[in-house]
Amino acid sequence: MKKIVKNGRVLDPSQSLDLQKAHVEIINGCIEKIHTSDDILKQQFDEIIDAQDLVVAPGFIDMHVHLRDPGQTYKEDLHSGSMAAVSGGFTSVLCMPNTSPTNDSVNTTKYILDKARSIGLCKIYPVGALTCGLLGKELVDFEALYEAGCIAFSDDGRPCVDTALFRRAMEIASKLNVLVIEHCEDAFLTQGRTTIHDGEIAKKLGFQGINSASETRDVSRSIVLASETGAKLHLAHMSCAESLEMIRAVKNKFDHISCEVSPHHLTLTVEAVERLGTFAKMYPPLRTQKDIEALQLALKDRLIDVVATDHAPHSDEEKQKPFSQAPNGVIGLQSALPVMLTLVNMKRLTLQAVIEAMSVRPAELLGLKAGSLKKGYPADLVVFSTETEQDLGKIKQWSKSNNTPFSHFMGRGYVEHTLLDGKSVYARGDQ
Repeated sequence: MKKIVKNGRVLDPSQSLDLQKAHVEIINGCIEKIHTSDDILKQQFDEIIDAQDLVVAPGFIDMHVHLRDPGQTYKEDLHSGSMAAVSGGFTSVLCMPNTSPTNDSVNTTKYILDKARSIGLCKIYPVGALTCGLLGKELVDFEALYEAGCIAFSDDGRPCVDTALFRRAMEIASKLNVLVIEHCEDAFLTQGRTTIHDGEIAKKLGFQGINSASETRDVSRSIVLASETGAKLHLAHMSCAESLEMIRAVKNKFDHISCEVSPHHLTLTVEAVERLGTFAKMYPPLRTQKDIEALQLALKDRLIDVVATDHAPHSDEEKQKPFSQAPNGVIGLQSALPVMLTLVNMKRLTLQAVIEAMSVRPAELLGLKAGSLKKGYPADLVVFSTETEQDLGKIKQWSKSNNTPFSHFMGRGYVEHTLLDGKSVYARGDQ
């Protein structure tokens, strides 16, 4: 099967490529060559995609997604989550283990992988739990889960409170050379408090909020343990300037420590809670304008490695509960690119930096043959516009849930095509 994506702006930071007009040749699902001459267009192809006035880039990789399958499929399942992913330009996602049952067994890992393969829309990589049932009491069988297909380990949604146990987990992960993803929260500082930033808005609404120390204390602990054990540590959903200073102090010394930020923490402040209510409730909570500016600068400077959505679907019934009782989490697979392109349009980031953080660096950290348009790589591509502005609250949601914090947010651009192994899995014009 021979295909070509023609006439696009081909952007691949993994090769320092930014070609204003080029053609990507695909043979049998893999990248064959990037052509700058139009002579290639004289050949016969089984499929031609015209990317005129569009950007062609490596498919995005989301390192932090909750697909709720098995056990919570009223919120999301592997099919609806895959559709949300590919419509947002994501060709690979990591699904977190806080399902029902928890992904702490070979059987659950196998269920996820088998179902994902049968759906075939995007590549789904299971993240195994660190502890059985996410209870923080007993470590899982790392070796068995790793052999079964878990790409990383995390108790995401909960911190591992027992530091000795967490250290042992890192020692095992280090031997396996597998990533540990830490949900940075000091549970003793958040217990009994409402998930909102501790400040004037929290006081105005009558809540005891959560301050930045709840994140930074666990960032500090995790960095120390990673430095001692040599484990590959990935710090999830950074939200505050103080955490970044800690990471900055060790980043050059320890290349096995990485971190991520979500689009909502890059763009929304705690004031959004007054407008959006529970649709602006997540952990860590939205912080201040000072934190947003620090996060944007850290991403621009490559201190932050990855943009990850922390896509966390919940039903309308759950999100309609009073703020203090509603679950944490917002969806983000479909809004991520338009939000990031808005920051590009505002000159806060370059388009190259966005592609690097959403595609190249995740592939590098996970050891995937992805995130690049090099010859022989799987033809996992996203083709998107950077120009059109749209209300993100009005786009068709492929997720089963509607809990977006970006209703009435004017985002830029949209995904036109997503290809997985050279096969079209999403085309905007067909929807």
